[in-house]
Amino acid sequence: MTLMLTVFPAGPLETNAYIVADSDDGSAIIVDAPPGSEDALVHAAADAGLVVHAIFITHAHWDHIGDAAALKQRTNVPLLAHRLCQESLEHPERSKFDIPIEIEPVLVDQFIDEGDSVSVGSHVFEVLHLPGHEPGHLVLYSAPERMMIGGDVLFPGGHGRIDIPGASKEEMDRSLGRLAEFPPDVTVYPGHGVETTIGAEAWLEQYRGSGT
Repeated sequence: MTLMLTVFPAGPLETNAYIVADSDDGSAIIVDAPPGSEDALVHAAADAGLVVHAIFITHAHWDHIGDAAALKQRTNVPLLAHRLCQESLEHPERSKFDIPIEIEPVLVDQFIDEGDSVSVGSHVFEVLHLPGHEPGHLVLYSAPERMMIGGDVLFPGGHGRIDIPGASKEEMDRSLGRLAEFPPDVTVYPGHGVETTIGAEAWLEQYRGSGT
C-alpha cells in the first residue's frame, strides 16, 4: 500500500502540479493544473498505468488552474474545489489579477471543505481549509503518511503572499497557527519550489496559539 507522489513544475511561475497514486491498485488524483502541465500529467499517468479519478484544486489563482479545463476534458474526471473558488474557475475573465495567459472556464463538479476527505486507493487524505493566501485555499493531509500537499500556504522559509487581492494577514496567521500544531516530521509539498517539513520551519512557532 505504497503512496507515490510525483511533482510536475509548469507555467511562468513554476507552479507545482502533483500526481498522487496508490502503487497497489494504480488509482491516482492530480493536484492543481498549472498552465502547460496537461500533456505531462496525462502522459505520466498513462505511462505508469495509473487511473486518475479526480482533479483537486488547492486554490483558484491563475497559475494553479491554467490547464484545469483541458485536463478535465482529457481525463474525464470530476474537478474538486472549495466553493469560494467557483467564481475564479467558472469565470476566470472576471479575475482581479492581470493574468498573462488566457484561461478556459471550467465547472466545479464537487465542492469540498474542511472535514471532507479525498481517497487515493486505500489512502485517505483529510481536507483542511487554510485561507489567508486565498479565501478558498485547501490542503490535503495524511496523518499515517505524515504528508501534506499544501498549495501556497507554506514554503521553505516563508508562506504565501498576503499582499494580493483576496488575501488576509489575519486568516494567514490563523492558518499558520494550525500548521504549527502538526507533528514536526510532516512533509509539506508546496505549490512552488521544494518540499519542507513542519519541524524545519522553526519560525512557525511564533504563530502557535493563533490557529483558533
